[in-house]
Amino acid sequence: MSLFLVQTALIIGLPYAVWRLGLIGRLMPLAAVQMAVGIALGPSLLGWVAPDVSARLFPPESLVALEGLVRLAVVFFAFSIGLHFDLAQIRGQGRCFTVLALSSVVVPTLAGAAGGWWLFAAVPGAAGGLASQSLFAAAMGIAAGVTALPVLGAVVREMGLERHKVGVMALGAAAFNDAALWVAVALLLAISHGGDPWEAGLVALGALLFAGAMVTVVRPLLRRLFARAEASGKVGAGDVVILTVGLALAALICEIIGLHAVIGAFLFGAVMPRRVAQAIVGSFETFVQVVLLPFFFISVGLKTHAALGGGAAAIFWVMSAAAILGKLASALPAWMGGCTGREALTLGGLLTCKGLMELVVLTLLAEAGLISQTSFGAMVLMALFATVMTKPLASVGCRPHPPGGKSSEPPFHS
Repeated sequence: MSLFLVQTALIIGLPYAVWRLGLIGRLMPLAAVQMAVGIALGPSLLGWVAPDVSARLFPPESLVALEGLVRLAVVFFAFSIGLHFDLAQIRGQGRCFTVLALSSVVVPTLAGAAGGWWLFAAVPGAAGGLASQSLFAAAMGIAAGVTALPVLGAVVREMGLERHKVGVMALGAAAFNDAALWVAVALLLAISHGGDPWEAGLVALGALLFAGAMVTVVRPLLRRLFARAEASGKVGAGDVVILTVGLALAALICEIIGLHAVIGAFLFGAVMPRRVAQAIVGSFETFVQVVLLPFFFISVGLKTHAALGGGAAAIFWVMSAAAILGKLASALPAWMGGCTGREALTLGGLLTCKGLMELVVLTLLAEAGLISQTSFGAMVLMALFATVMTKPLASVGCRPHPPGGKSSEPPFHS
């Protein structure tokens, strides 16, 4: 118990204290600082500088107790992001949104695949033991195409864009991005392990059926269950029980389908009645982001040996360019599809966000033998770099507002 409490104080307090220093909070999302601190507390820094301290502070047996909090953090945070997603705010932006959603997947994935194809030959040991050149290229393409939906939601909120159409469009594109990602991951893992590629088609069909059921069945049901809460704007104890059970079931169904639990959690939040969603956001969102989410980042950091020596540097720079420039370039078709230039630039900057989902995908690819530990460590640093760059890139096109704040100025330059 004593060790767990020490870990808790360190995991929650240290990232927030660093984030509040000077200009760090203005330039970097809190999630990026949480990622950096997670890596620093692992073998990459603390385990290298003071291995005895690291071993006493985070012994392997203590990490088991953190796993439940890690899973809970991921699911609840994705749910809280879904609460901000309002389809009404992208009505009339259909063409722009559709083009953005498609291009944000295709452009960076192709750029990452090209980079992976070159790295396979240029960097010995970059690929995992079970990867051919084409499989490694596909794996790196998928990794480059990731947009971390939960972390992006935190960035959107920190910039005060959660109620602006650009923030909502970015979240919607990220949700589509992640759904397409998990279909691609299912297909890649099936091929690499000699499975049936048609399994990916079943995953895609299951995703469509699940999304349809959430809109046509679950949303009306939630309106009836929360009619009293929607009228009063207050959530009671019984409502919290229903929410938690429903959230767990939605996440579970997505896991059974072959998608990640965060997709189900996000959709469950997105179909909540708006007035109820606002009450829930005010009740627990900050707790989830500041208290629960750091446990996920520390769990990844403790498993990561991040270094940029030798071939790892080439992997880092090539894939950083593919991921960041690919996402920025993906906004160009959105501009041609009807968005303003400033809005498209902000969207491209927001979609560079990696973070949580990137780390989950990289873990799967490494466990499947498609990328080596060298590539895993370099790509974790790439994910951190891309997440750090998200706010500065997105801020080029708009004036960020404080979260929940009000401003008489429009967020986008004229």
